Amino acid sequence: MNTPAIQPDFRSLYEISSNFSVTGQEGSKKNLEARFLAELHQEFIDGILVFAERGELIYSNKNACTILGRLHQDDPGGALVPEEIVHICQSLTQSRVQFPHQNWLVELDIVTQDGAILHIRARWLNTNLIERPCLLLVLEDRQQAIASIVMEEAHQYGLTSREREVWVLHRNDLTYKQIAVELGITPHTVKKHMKNIHSKQKDYTVDISDFATSYPC
Repeated sequence: MNTPAIQPDFRSLYEISSNFSVTGQEGSKKNLEARFLAELHQEFIDGILVFAERGELIYSNKNACTILGRLHQDDPGGALVPEEIVHICQSLTQSRVQFPHQNWLVELDIVTQDGAILHIRARWLNTNLIERPCLLLVLEDRQQAIASIVMEEAHQYGLTSREREVWVLHRNDLTYKQIAVELGITPHTVKKHMKNIHSKQKDYTVDISDFATSYPC
């Protein structure tokens, strides 16, 4: 068996291929399921790309376009499939040919020109929604993911605007001195804010624990 050629597909990433459509009552059910999953995936923080065996892009969500725009600054809308993504697809296709009884999972980080870290997970996916196996790539903008988590934590803990700024930098692994320089305050003030944050974090954890005890499953 020859290795299928993976060619970059320069269509819009929003386009979903009709090559895998099916007919009849069962087909309508599968198409409905596919549309439901497509709508659901649009809400994911992670970017999602799905490629057919020979490299045709058959699905993506909006966040994939945004994340791929970070990878290539000259294509901010993420309208093109970057060569890096094509290379990952080629590698997985080759591994499937050489090791047909194994299912490989590839994980790697790409550091972009502006210092963003894009984490990519890729593997072969078998689903009853389409007839042939396909390649699933999950893209994560690490900074964006951390920012989303931190904003949720800030809301849960009830942090002030200044505490939120300190917490964001702390969660990005900055030292107290670096946070102080970034915000134009003293390290002592940073330490004071962190003490308040940890106190609110502890209170939130206690409240959650008390709630779970009061309302057991």
